[in-house]
Amino acid sequence: MTHEATASTPSNLARWKVLIGAIVVQLILGTVYGYSIFWQPLEEQIYPQKLISHSEHVRLADEGVRLPEGALILPDAEAAQKHHERQAPLKYSFAIAILTFSLVMVFAGRLQDARGPKMPALIGGLLLGGAFLVEGVILQTGAIRGTGGNTAALLLTIGLMAGAGIGFAYVCPIAALVKWFPKAKGLVSGLAVAGFGFGAFVFSSKDLPFGGSSFLRDNGPAMFFLVHGGVALIAVLIGATLLSNPPGTSLRAASVAEGEGMLRRPAFYMLWTMFFSGALAGLTVIGVAKGFAGEQLVSAAGAVTPEIKKELMEKGALAVGSLAIFNAIGRVVWGMISDRIGRTPTFVIMFALQALVMFSLPTLASETALTIGAGLVGFNFGGNFALFPSATADLFGAKSLGANYGLVFTSYGAAGVAGIYAANTARELTGTYAGAFAVCGILCVLSCVISVALHAASRRTVLAAA
Repeated sequence: MTHEATASTPSNLARWKVLIGAIVVQLILGTVYGYSIFWQPLEEQIYPQKLISHSEHVRLADEGVRLPEGALILPDAEAAQKHHERQAPLKYSFAIAILTFSLVMVFAGRLQDARGPKMPALIGGLLLGGAFLVEGVILQTGAIRGTGGNTAALLLTIGLMAGAGIGFAYVCPIAALVKWFPKAKGLVSGLAVAGFGFGAFVFSSKDLPFGGSSFLRDNGPAMFFLVHGGVALIAVLIGATLLSNPPGTSLRAASVAEGEGMLRRPAFYMLWTMFFSGALAGLTVIGVAKGFAGEQLVSAAGAVTPEIKKELMEKGALAVGSLAIFNAIGRVVWGMISDRIGRTPTFVIMFALQALVMFSLPTLASETALTIGAGLVGFNFGGNFALFPSATADLFGAKSLGANYGLVFTSYGAAGVAGIYAANTARELTGTYAGAFAVCGILCVLSCVISVALHAASRRTVLAAA
């Protein structure tokens, strides 16, 4: 006599518990995509000399407001460029976080395969929460003085240390879920990493009472880092305790020979290039989303008062929120689509749509258009994190997914550094981000072609082995 599993059997209860833990962990890890809300408040705290544009100076004088001692008054265009130059080094903390995230994942994936998902996720929570707590203490106490020292501390804490924490924890929920839900790898990968995208939405929100942007505005970066560090530490540790592998799972690290075998296959490099292209498009926009959207609105408005200009720049946060929430939605939707129509058609559609959006971004000039454009970037970007774990499992097997996906994921780290560099360089040379967006669009078109070639190559491999 056989008994069908129900939602209340131990096995089913265990896998839903794992899904909840996975979403909790990813929700906190996803706050890395909200880093662009930091740059302006951090600039104001780290740089002692206040920058004031000529138009702002006129307004303050008319209102009888006394200027801060030693304030530097510059023409409007020069003041904007100076703000960009000050914030550019700070933005590399985002690039370092992404690069460290991807590199640590190679080791963390092997650790996850050998010891299960719980231990590396716990290590990740300690590192991520600790990074923000340390940076919060530094800013709160003024323990480090000088612009250079504070910038270096930022790169080490919310860059290197936080990135390592994300790298340890990120792969654990995904690797566990594809084992618990083998028939819906795309969907469950999407659900798990949707938490990553939604975390960025909450983190960057300026309207939610518990949103990071509103808390940052009201309390400053030091207190924000302290509170966020505490929340991250507790939440990731709780989520990590819920993670496990299915009963009977063999725990072993992928051998060096297995990794080298994957690296000898052209499919790995094709998959790596595709992930690099998709990640580059998203990360380039994510790193500058608030500033880019604000500048587009100001440019479209023409001559405006300093108050209106400031208001328009603040509205740039809407683009960050839109990108983040659709990033979460895209992770679920693209995963479901791929389970229905296959990975290759899904890759082609996603990359083609992202290319179209990247080419269109510089032409968007209204609040509605920028919100939709940023949302589409996030929607397509989110798809990468549902499709590539599943594609890696399809091509190389699920048994050593932690290690294999860790190697594929190094493309994401390379894209994080390249994206910030491309955006900063384009802005410095041309005054806009259009050149960087165009490069991303071209690479997405190339990835449409590669995805078809990858499908053909994998079919030939299967036929040859038959």
